[in-house]
Amino acid sequence: MNKKIIVLGGTGESGRRIIHLLTSRHPELKISCGARRAPKDGILPKNIEYVPFDINDQSHSVKTLAQYDLAVIALGPMDKFAMLAHQLCLDANIDAVDINDSLHGADQILTLHKNAESKQRLLLTGMGFSPGISTLLLTELAHQKASPNGHYQCRLYMGAAYGGGETSPQAILASFTNQLTCWRAGTRQQIDTPWQDGHHQFTFPAQKKPVDLIPFATPEVAGLGSVHVADDLDIKQLDSRYHIQHLTLGFAKFMSKYRLGERKNAFFSNMFFNNGQKLKTKKDSDPDTCLWVYPDNNPQAGLMLHGVVSSYELTAKMACVAVESWLNNVFATSYGVKAVEHLPYETRQILLQTLAQYGVTARPANEQNFHQADQEFGWVDSVSSEPSSLRNLGFNWYTVANQHPKMAKRQQEYLYKSDIWHALKEATNTFSFTKFVISTLFAWSRDGKRLQSWRDKNQGEHSEVWKSITKDMSMFTSGYGNARALLGKEKAYQLYRAMFLETGKMEMRWLWPNPESFTLFDDQEAAILQYWLAWLRNYAKLGLFTLKEHQEGTQKHVISISDCAYAAMFKELDCPELADMVREMEQEALTFLASQSNLEITFNIKGHGNADITLTKSPTLQAVG
Repeated sequence: MNKKIIVLGGTGESGRRIIHLLTSRHPELKISCGARRAPKDGILPKNIEYVPFDINDQSHSVKTLAQYDLAVIALGPMDKFAMLAHQLCLDANIDAVDINDSLHGADQILTLHKNAESKQRLLLTGMGFSPGISTLLLTELAHQKASPNGHYQCRLYMGAAYGGGETSPQAILASFTNQLTCWRAGTRQQIDTPWQDGHHQFTFPAQKKPVDLIPFATPEVAGLGSVHVADDLDIKQLDSRYHIQHLTLGFAKFMSKYRLGERKNAFFSNMFFNNGQKLKTKKDSDPDTCLWVYPDNNPQAGLMLHGVVSSYELTAKMACVAVESWLNNVFATSYGVKAVEHLPYETRQILLQTLAQYGVTARPANEQNFHQADQEFGWVDSVSSEPSSLRNLGFNWYTVANQHPKMAKRQQEYLYKSDIWHALKEATNTFSFTKFVISTLFAWSRDGKRLQSWRDKNQGEHSEVWKSITKDMSMFTSGYGNARALLGKEKAYQLYRAMFLETGKMEMRWLWPNPESFTLFDDQEAAILQYWLAWLRNYAKLGLFTLKEHQEGTQKHVISISDCAYAAMFKELDCPELADMVREMEQEALTFLASQSNLEITFNIKGHGNADITLTKSPTLQAVG
C-alpha cells in the first residue's frame, strides 16, 4: 500500500489521536502531520513527518496537498475554517475526510458537492463522534423504521476528565444561541432554543439523577436537507442535545444572550480551555462518555454507546474508520461531498463493522446493556492497537494511580444493596445494629494489628502497598467474622461470598479493559495473554503469591499460583473459608476478558488460594470457565 496521507491539524486533540491510530493500524502508510506549529517532542510517533501548513497560504498549501492521496481535515474550529481546507484539497485534486462538527461548516462544505463530483473527488464530511458515530446510530434506527413518524432524539454525555482541546471551547460557545436551526417536519427550521421544554433533562447511565441538556444545531441538519440523502432513510425530526460535566444549562442560557466579537470569543474560549485543564484533575471528574440515539422519546427502543473513553478518541476512531474504508475502496464509485446520511445502507454497514474492529460498538438500550453501562463502566475503551494503550496495563488495585471517581460510591452501594446487609438489618434492631457496627470497627483495628508481622516482613519498596493490603484483609475479616457470629457460618459465608464476588466483578470491569478492546490487535489471544501475564507477574512481585508458568507448544500457556498470602492471612484471622474468593473473582474477570477471543480457559481452584490455570488457543470462539 503506497498511499500517502496528511492529517491537517495533526497536533490537536483529535488530530494526534488519528495519527497514532492510523500509524498503529497501518504501519505501511506514509502519514504526515500538517500544522502551523511543529509538534512538541513525544506528541507524535517518531516516524511521522511534520509538514508546515498554513491554510491561509493558498498556493503553498495546494502544492503541499498535491503530494498526497488523501487529507484528513482535523483543523479547528470548523466554524471558522469551514470549507477552506476542502477547497484546497479539490484544487490539489485529492480526496479528503473531515471531522466537522459545525452546522455552519457543513453548509459551506456541501456547496462543494458538484465541484467535487465533476472532478471525481470524494469529500467525506462529519466523520467524527457527533456527527459521525451518532449519525450511524441514527441511520441504523431509521433504516429499521424504529419511529413510524420519523422522529429521533440524540443525547450525548461527556465527562470532564479529558480537559478538552484548545479549539473545543469555540465550538461549545458557538452552540449557545437563542435561535436554533433544527430539523422539524422534514424541513430545516429556525426555532427559539428549547432551553426548558420538558425534554431538557435526561438520565444517563451511572448518573443518579437527571442532568441538564444543552440543545445544539447539529450538522446533520444540513446533510438531511440535501437532495442525495440515502433512499432507505425517512427522518422527519431530529432533536440533538448534550451535557458536559460541570457545564451548566444556566451558564449556556446566559451566554446565549450575547453576540461575542472575535476578541471576546477568544477571551472566553481561552478561559474555557484553562478551566477545562483544571477541572480534569478534580477528584470527581468523570472519564465516561455516553451516546444514546432513540426514536419517539423512547430511550429503551434506541441504541447506546458507553465507556471509559473520551469523545476525542471516539472522533479519531470514526475518522480512521472512514480512512480505512477509503483505503479499501469502499467509496470507489462515490464522488462529491458525502456525510453518513448520504451513504447507502451497505456502505454504512461496512463503517459499523470497521468501527467494531476499533472496539466501538453500539448496543440496544435494553435492561442488560443499561446495567453494564450503569454498573460496569460500559464496553468501550480509549485504546489503540498498541499494548501500552491498554487500560491499567501491568497495574493492580494496589499500584494503580487513580481509581474511577465513582468507584468508592459504587462499592458502598453494592454493600447497602447486598443480601448480607439486609440479613444483618433483619437480625438486629437499631440498638443492636449500632452495636454490631461499633464492634466491627473495633475488630477491624484488632485484626489490623494481628497482621503487623506481614507489614514487618514486607518493608522497603512495597511497604505502603502492604499497609493497604493488610487494611483490606482486616476489613474483610472483621465484617465477615461479626456477621458469622450473628447469622451463623453457613448463611454468613453464602451471603458474604455473593456480595464479595458481585462487588469484585464490578471493580474488575474498570481495572481491566473491555473484551472489545482486544479486537484492535491482529492476534487477540496473544494480546490478552500479554495483558493478563503483565498483571499477574506484577501482582506476584508484591509477594502475594508464588507464580510459576510455562508453555506447552505454541498454543498453550500453563500457570500455577501457590503460597497465597491472602489465604494465609485469612487463616491467621480465623476466616480460612474466605481463602479462595479472590481466585474466584479473578476467574470470572479473566473469563470475561477473553469472552470475545479464541482462548479456552481452564481455571482449577485447588483450595488455600492456590490455582492451576491453562489458556489454550481454540479454533472456536469461546472462553470457558
